[in-house]
Amino acid sequence: MKKSQYSKTCTCALVGIDGFLIEIELCLLPGLPSFEVGGNCDRAVRESRDRVRAAINNSFYAFPKGRVLASYCPATFPKSGSAFDLPLALAVLEASGQICRPLGASPIASFGELSLDGRVHTVPGILNRLLALEKAGIKDVIGPPCELDFHKFLTSCRYHIVTSLSEAVEIYSGIVPSDDSIRNRQIEFSKNTEQESSDSSFSMLNRLTGQEAGIRAITIAAAGWHPLLLMGAPGCGKTSLASAVAEILPPLTEEEILEVLLIEQVSKITSKRRNLAERPFRRPHHSITASALLGGGVPPKLGECTLAHCGVLFLDELTEVRPQALDVLREPMELKRIHLARSSWRVSYPADFLLIAACNPCRCGERLEPDASCRCSEYSVERHLDRISGPLYDRFDLVAQLNRVKAPTLEASLDQSDDTRAVSIQTAIRFAWERQKKRCKDFGEKFFFNSLIPINQLMAFMQMNETCLKFISELAEEMRFSFRAFHSVLRVARTIADLRGAEAVAEEDLALALEYRLTLPSILSERNNTA
Repeated sequence: MKKSQYSKTCTCALVGIDGFLIEIELCLLPGLPSFEVGGNCDRAVRESRDRVRAAINNSFYAFPKGRVLASYCPATFPKSGSAFDLPLALAVLEASGQICRPLGASPIASFGELSLDGRVHTVPGILNRLLALEKAGIKDVIGPPCELDFHKFLTSCRYHIVTSLSEAVEIYSGIVPSDDSIRNRQIEFSKNTEQESSDSSFSMLNRLTGQEAGIRAITIAAAGWHPLLLMGAPGCGKTSLASAVAEILPPLTEEEILEVLLIEQVSKITSKRRNLAERPFRRPHHSITASALLGGGVPPKLGECTLAHCGVLFLDELTEVRPQALDVLREPMELKRIHLARSSWRVSYPADFLLIAACNPCRCGERLEPDASCRCSEYSVERHLDRISGPLYDRFDLVAQLNRVKAPTLEASLDQSDDTRAVSIQTAIRFAWERQKKRCKDFGEKFFFNSLIPINQLMAFMQMNETCLKFISELAEEMRFSFRAFHSVLRVARTIADLRGAEAVAEEDLALALEYRLTLPSILSERNNTA
């Protein structure tokens, strides 16, 4: 009996958007020719046996005869995808004695999909895998070409880009190319990460002349990260206002840029952002399902809530979205994370998004227009609005009632060309964010927006006097506010005070915040007044 031959190599799997170190052990045993793969692998991993065999033969190496046994450790962890092709091929070649690592060389990891002719294809989550391998102490990694220069995100790990199995064998064997050669293989990403969003055109916001109520609502929402519902007739500017939110938000920080990149790397969705500092803006169709919003499947895929992380999730035609899909938003809006359990998978996704929603007040859309005649019956209006559940409606800190802009104002909007107003709004929002950061620092807390102020610190953050406290308490009792609604009004008032640069919340801030909370009963009362 021949002596068994053994090799071991490292690679990386994905759990959500995080990388997880995997060891591939391979052993050549005597017996009938076979190629077995074990270790809780899905179909894509098991199919790698044929791809690896063809790639090795077409790269002018010999696939070993006899029984080939590969094990992916840890065996209890589920593995999915084609990123294990390259390390499996290197393990086969090392076990069969055709290649070897230099004596005393540091451990090296690899990942990548192999074609039948030995070419190396890209895989999802390259940056995610590199960061996980670097954290595990791996100094050298072999992988496929990518669109980003990942070296700026790495400190001690060196990423060797290869386009074929033969190139991977050279690097694995210690024939490391020069730094210039590595850079030449790297596809440069020309977009400037330092470019400010204010450098772009604010054409959307400049065309909204006359919609002052809507502009004020999106400014408050962006300044405090408050969920906003825009309700009004068709054509009053709801969609344009929501699109303008992405323009007035401050650019991503360096930490947020990395978080968004990790999500985009896994999602395999081409980014439409003009630069790395631009915040995501997701606008799914109203026929979206609950699993598409949260994520799901086996293995779990990212949903729109995670793709909008650190940005805006805009749900247009909210009353046309399935109620089951809308109700799943309630937990992510508060927890800012999504925890999924599917089969043997347990994943956690970030979901810190700003929810902006828009809908018509009734089927015909004319219910709130003063000079229009609504043709919807009371029952029709009830059915239309009841698709939004009470608990979800209660989680909207701001509900803005919009009306159509008059004809003279529409004509004047065509002449708007300068960005002065948009820049001033973005500056005000940036200053409001800075005040929130400073306040959190003064209280010894990690930064959070006003919409997430803990209840036990709400009064300390408000800095209200006794008169304001009595004013809002009496109104809350009169209007029968829930705990969530009462705290929501206080948080919105805190944001309004930050926008005007005040340390303490005044009665005028509370009164303005109440306008957005009073919108719901005023809309509901319109049913009886106009039906």
